[in-house]
Amino acid sequence: MSSRSSTLAEGTPLAAVTLTPHPEKEHLVVCRIRAPEGCVGRGAKLVLERVVRVKDSRPVHERIKLWETELRIESTDQELAVPRPALGRGYDYDGHEIDIRVESRLTIDDGIFFDTELEGVHRLDVLDRPSVDGCAKELSEPEDAFDFFSNLAAIPARNRLVTIALAAVGGVLIAVNALVGLHDQLAPEAQTWLYSHVDSDGDSQSPLVGALMGCGALGAAVWFAMRRQLRKYMTFALARDLRVPGRDTVVPAGRLVSGKARVPIDRATFRVVAYNRELGQYRRGSGTDERTVSFQTPVRAVKLFEQVLQDVPAGAPIERYLEGDVPFLPMFAALYPPLRVSPSHGIDVKWEVQLLHPLFVDQEIVSDGDPFPYEAFLDG
Repeated sequence: MSSRSSTLAEGTPLAAVTLTPHPEKEHLVVCRIRAPEGCVGRGAKLVLERVVRVKDSRPVHERIKLWETELRIESTDQELAVPRPALGRGYDYDGHEIDIRVESRLTIDDGIFFDTELEGVHRLDVLDRPSVDGCAKELSEPEDAFDFFSNLAAIPARNRLVTIALAAVGGVLIAVNALVGLHDQLAPEAQTWLYSHVDSDGDSQSPLVGALMGCGALGAAVWFAMRRQLRKYMTFALARDLRVPGRDTVVPAGRLVSGKARVPIDRATFRVVAYNRELGQYRRGSGTDERTVSFQTPVRAVKLFEQVLQDVPAGAPIERYLEGDVPFLPMFAALYPPLRVSPSHGIDVKWEVQLLHPLFVDQEIVSDGDPFPYEAFLDG
């Protein structure tokens, strides 16, 4: 059976599906269906889904089914009760790169060749969160200013050699790749070495642009590997016996991490932050070159603890110089609860410890997984 689809704004008088909390029973949601008169007496199917919509020109949306039922259209305006537990824990979300809503899809059997499909977008659970002062990007991804040669001298000899080798080999590969791209740009198609003048769909493309994009990707990979080596001026890890923090968790800062540096630590900032991330995907490229790109964007952050460390001797356990307690309540009070529709779409919660050094590459440890229960982020 073929189908036709009509998307109607919520509140349209001729045909619409609306969801509202039950005025008397908290465990129910009222679903009101307004259908065309010609649909009365016909069978229908109602599906409720939680949907993550990505705000991009080529988005990849994601949805998960919450509830489904078969029914008969008894009148042009009828109501049925939906058990709220069937909708699960969740909230409406208007974000920078994603929106999250409950959406309905009512399919009415027209009995001949076509079905009528009514779609609705609903606001059910608006979760208010207090305002936060911290910029999510600055707190979760602080700018790392360091002196390369001072940092290079501070790491072990083996790591120093690896860093220099990475820089040398990476530089050669980038230069060779750029020269190949330049040659292929100037050469006829039959004489190109690596980069074609035509893409997989038969459209023209620039070999030099392709080579420069490859140089950028290669340079980023080499720099990432070099930064890993430059961090070897010290050890820095979460305490082994650390438990998943809860709403009432307060941890002495000195019991949160352990670490020792090969050089004296002075004017370094030890910080603990927490933040929400928006998760989603979009598409780039075309034809056989089309790819799906995932993003994880910090959007809301709070600072839980900060201390400037002075005069920590080389080889001294850094935890002995940390003073005060780290309360986790601000994380649960200010951030949105984790809300995943799929592993790649939704909202998650992360917390991390940072050691921001003015001369050396910063140290960062991000918490693993999403172990926090939804209820921990609600008052009471």
